[in-house]
Amino acid sequence: MNSALGYVQKQGIPIPGRALYDTVTGRAREHRRDIEHMFAVVDDVIADRQADPHDEPRDLLDLMLATADPDTGERLDAVNVRNQILTFLVAGHETSSSALAFALYLLSRHPAEAEKARAEVDALWTEASTVPFEQVAKLRTVRRVLDETLRLWPTAPGYFREARHDTVLGGRYPIRAGQMVMVVLQRVHTDPSVWGEDAGEFRPDRFLPDQVRARPGHAYKPFGTGIRACIGRQFAYHEMILALATILRRYHVDIDLPPTLDVREQLTLKPEGLRMTVTRR
Repeated sequence: MNSALGYVQKQGIPIPGRALYDTVTGRAREHRRDIEHMFAVVDDVIADRQADPHDEPRDLLDLMLATADPDTGERLDAVNVRNQILTFLVAGHETSSSALAFALYLLSRHPAEAEKARAEVDALWTEASTVPFEQVAKLRTVRRVLDETLRLWPTAPGYFREARHDTVLGGRYPIRAGQMVMVVLQRVHTDPSVWGEDAGEFRPDRFLPDQVRARPGHAYKPFGTGIRACIGRQFAYHEMILALATILRRYHVDIDLPPTLDVREQLTLKPEGLRMTVTRR
């Protein structure tokens, strides 16, 4: 998957002769093999589940295989299910896991914020071995930690807009019809005129309700915007809150904090080379 993502990202850079270069070097053929391998792995998982189904749905794969459309009665075919799974891996797992890594890094640098979040988890999630679904939305401090993490390190680094007609942006930048403009989210999310002079600092209380209402809606867009905004936003928040709360409840996390954070981009942003020591509470 990582190899395929790297290949796709490079295809977005308009370099003359790239297609010929990829063909000659075998990179295009390697990309096709990567895709075939991913298809084969997921197809095997689906076939195993179809051959030995659970009596009651236990996970998302069960639901996709067993749930019929309420209007037509049709079920998703195996190829469609495979494509949905790969979409979750590429567009969901990749971004959510990177956001959790950034969150743990930031909490390690700010232990007081980590203790605030942990105290909330301990208060809401007592002796139960699993947290009830309705309790997840009550983990508001944990949610603010994730919001502030995505402000400083949006794992999807930006989105594009195409000019419908010739225009001038901000009275300074002439843009021709059809020209693409990239909105770089780290610049948007750290604009001092919106976020204050401490915009580069990790402060989750920026996302207290009164402060959110006081900001313009376009100042924070980690999931994109408009009709092509991330369709999995609520799913991602739910799983990230649940995962981070589980880690905070069960473990102390100690990260070897580097002098500067090394971040790489492979469609998404992710911290590079972080090493973590985990001990059970």
